[in-house]
Amino acid sequence: MPAPTTAGSPTPLTIRLPDGRRLGLTRYGNPAHRAVVFHHGFGSSGLEVPDDAALLARLQLQILAPDRPGVGQSSVYRPLTFPSFADDVVAMLDALEIAGPVGVMGWSVGGVHALALAARHPARVAAAQLLSTCLPLGERAVYRHLSWVWKGLLWGQLGFPWLNRTTFLWLSRQWARHPDRTLAWFIRLMRSEEARITPHHCALLRDAAVPGFANHGRGVFDDAQAWCRPPGFRIEDVRAPVRLWHGQADGVWGPGNIPYLARRLGGAPVRLLPAQGHMLYLENWPAILEEMRALLEAAAT
Repeated sequence: MPAPTTAGSPTPLTIRLPDGRRLGLTRYGNPAHRAVVFHHGFGSSGLEVPDDAALLARLQLQILAPDRPGVGQSSVYRPLTFPSFADDVVAMLDALEIAGPVGVMGWSVGGVHALALAARHPARVAAAQLLSTCLPLGERAVYRHLSWVWKGLLWGQLGFPWLNRTTFLWLSRQWARHPDRTLAWFIRLMRSEEARITPHHCALLRDAAVPGFANHGRGVFDDAQAWCRPPGFRIEDVRAPVRLWHGQADGVWGPGNIPYLARRLGGAPVRLLPAQGHMLYLENWPAILEEMRALLEAAAT
């Protein structure tokens, strides 16, 4: 078990999983406060969480942001699946001696990992928030709800994995050697709303992406493979209350299929924010945490 930490923020931690692998994570806030697990986005890491110690202290929350296999200090695990990482997160909570149900949130593809945790381990999840979430690309029922762009990306990842592996290897070198230049290049490729907000958070997103592409991009590739395979869980098995936040101007994952996801979650409430894009969690972090605190209080009564 990792050594006890104080209320400082953020704090890097590493735990040993039952099979001997390492799991790296970042803790934000006071370890005595109620825990919320944050699942990072694709090609990023747990360092993408806004560091607002005062806000966490006021709400009496701590954020635990684990790095998926191959990211940061987490060991590479090529058989990665949504269920396998959900099990890793439960092992992390056990190692940190957090026995009660926690809040869970996920940004982008991290939203699918949040759903997997809630579906596979319902007793460990009190409430969930999906922030600019994606859908599991490998689920047959989801396929007809995908845009032609995402159908094409799914076809490419499954049909030509060597090409994506080479691309992620090249990107890992660019992030390691020229992080600022690489971030600037990504900003030029973004849609208008993503390009508007990202420059205000350059240091945060850059510092999260560098470990996101650690291990020669192996973790990013394995994450993509897991995303494109059958998910290994049923969305309908989620029992915790779920709230969805999505931007109407999301240029990465448009909001068109979010009502479909909400229906599969028993009519989960959706906040569709006008003129906001994929990075909306950065613009709405205090409101998101305040909602999570309210959800946890309601679950405890």
